[in-house]
Amino acid sequence: MKHSLVKLLLSSIFIIGCLGQTAFAKTDDAGVLAGLESNSDIYSYLNYYHYSLWLADHRYSYHDMYISADQSVIISLWDLRTQPSTIYITKSGYATNKGAMVGMTRSEVESLYGPLLEDTEWGRPAEPYGDIYHGYDKYTGYYVGEYVGYHNEGLSFVFNKYTNQVVLIRYQRNRHGNSNVLMDIKKYNLLPYLL
Repeated sequence: MKHSLVKLLLSSIFIIGCLGQTAFAKTDDAGVLAGLESNSDIYSYLNYYHYSLWLADHRYSYHDMYISADQSVIISLWDLRTQPSTIYITKSGYATNKGAMVGMTRSEVESLYGPLLEDTEWGRPAEPYGDIYHGYDKYTGYYVGEYVGYHNEGLSFVFNKYTNQVVLIRYQRNRHGNSNVLMDIKKYNLLPYLL
């Protein structure tokens, strides 16, 4: 009995350790909004396009989020940096640098960025494919396809599992140590619950 318990504990630790190790597809352009992620004067951009402060959280660090006047784009800035750390696109009319927009189907996204494959019992798919992970909790009606840029930027597409259409796009400057897009959706209430 004790031996079985030890094996169970060790296998659980191994499985949990493997969850964090992921192989994602590389993309030659993970950018959004015609290169906004590279804009070194983001505050001029925010003022010019009439963004307003949506969230200010300075408890542990400087974290401000700004929302566009039409509430379609949210830009997240950390630690007084002048380049965005995260950009969320929540409505159609705004595109990635390759032309993907909210409302597109999964096959349209795959035609721009490459195929998305489900995880298998052997782990995540190998490059050059995109990775898929599924929603949880009150967000089981969504799934995510994610691509990675050559500088570790993340480009996540959140799909409605019933329509296979993009409902949110997230650009993330540096994926190291950051949450997945579904955690952000839950934390900031970016999408309605969908079971």
